[in-house]
Amino acid sequence: MRTVPAGRRRAMAPAGHRFVATTRSARLRQKRQMARLVVLLAVATCVAPIALDTGAASSADDPRIASAWRVLRIVDCARCHGKSYEGLAAPSIVRYAGTQNREMFLRMVLDGDPPRGMPGYRSNAYVVESIDDIYRYFLARAKGDIGPDYRAPMPVERQ
Repeated sequence: MRTVPAGRRRAMAPAGHRFVATTRSARLRQKRQMARLVVLLAVATCVAPIALDTGAASSADDPRIASAWRVLRIVDCARCHGKSYEGLAAPSIVRYAGTQNREMFLRMVLDGDPPRGMPGYRSNAYVVESIDDIYRYFLARAKGDIGPDYRAPMPVERQ
């Protein structure tokens, strides 16, 4: 096989053809990432979500879920995951929470998945302090305890 320098490859490409050079290490990295994704999906289909006791009469009345809803609005997850977090440019967080265990959910939110465009939020204090409540919120959404039109009640002002 004849090796052609990168500059010549572009010159030899047909008009309008976009040439993307891939190195062996880039292809290997892509294969590893795909293998991780396959394992993640395989585990996700086998693991049932962990039910958490909210301690409130209903999820809609739970102050921790209300707090999580407010944090989600501040962080603006909806810009990628859609207004109701059921998918837009990025996948549904509601469905993900319903199919993943708590540890997988926390890992995805805190560490992200940069190759797929999901940033990690480990450096965001709002998210880190409320991560369990955020999981509670999405788990309640996945179970149908609260709907996509949920709005947190106004906080009671302290005197």
